[in-house]
Amino acid sequence: MLEAHLRRKYVAGLALLITMVTILVGMRIVTEIELCRIQSRYPPIGQFVSVDGLRLHYRREGGGRPVVMLHGRDGALQEFTFSIFGQVAENYVAIVFDRPGYGYSDWPQDEPLSLQIQARLIHRALHELKIEEPLLVGHSYGGALILQYLLDYPDEATGAVLLGPVAYMPEPPDGSLFTFPNIPVIGPLLAHTVLLPIGQRVADGIYQRAFWPDPAPGDYVDTMKALYLRPANFTATAGELAVMQESVQAISPQYDEIQVPVAVIAGTFDQMVDVDEHVQSLAGSLPNGWLISVEGAGHKVHHTHPEIVMDAIDQIMRASEQ
Repeated sequence: MLEAHLRRKYVAGLALLITMVTILVGMRIVTEIELCRIQSRYPPIGQFVSVDGLRLHYRREGGGRPVVMLHGRDGALQEFTFSIFGQVAENYVAIVFDRPGYGYSDWPQDEPLSLQIQARLIHRALHELKIEEPLLVGHSYGGALILQYLLDYPDEATGAVLLGPVAYMPEPPDGSLFTFPNIPVIGPLLAHTVLLPIGQRVADGIYQRAFWPDPAPGDYVDTMKALYLRPANFTATAGELAVMQESVQAISPQYDEIQVPVAVIAGTFDQMVDVDEHVQSLAGSLPNGWLISVEGAGHKVHHTHPEIVMDAIDQIMRASEQ
């Protein structure tokens, strides 16, 4: 009897294992099919520049003095091609990057995806592109990257416009799903099987919150969600989140060293960044910084109030010519 019972348990366990493996293989196939669909529908829309053996994806249009735009977390360079990129290109050389690990840009997998390393890669990319003294525009965590850039290369930028920037991080960021890719062995398996379909179910809410109180444009959400949830992008985001608090805390005591003009623009209804506590503190810490509060706007102020962003860019550019 005992032997028969053990045999039944063994058969049941084996059946469960086969079922789980079959499900994972099936989800891996579904993920690969979806990846092919995404990359066919949303191919690179710019060019590539090579730095440190990595390829960074960027788009460049227009003429005149350079304006370089960097997106935040949950993003890609379409953050700006859907918003102010075209307007910037009317009067300036507009350059927008997929940050390292995002969109179609590579990332250094042998190094932590810290702000300092990303600033180094962007700086070298601009050198390769022969871009000198750009005005830097950054949204959300892209704002933190620009603050790092201004600290590391203080004499190589005209100024900056920061849009709902991340500048302080007293607590670790909410990682949720992004903790999984960092788990040895299991992480990569999950990233290539279950995370894409799960992420597609929850991403809409993230973008709706980012645009609130305005509605999130459907084309924008579809594009960003598709690019952002791919396994490589997802894994890079997990790597960035793992060092995000450390990166921000390392630079936050140094903001009073930034001497270039910096316009800090934030919506009063921003649901992603604490405007009262963090954004105002940042503007007050910058020797030549000032805060522009946009009444009733959310985190995506460059989408909903592009004229305010363009005015700030023009103001800094005019002042630098005097």
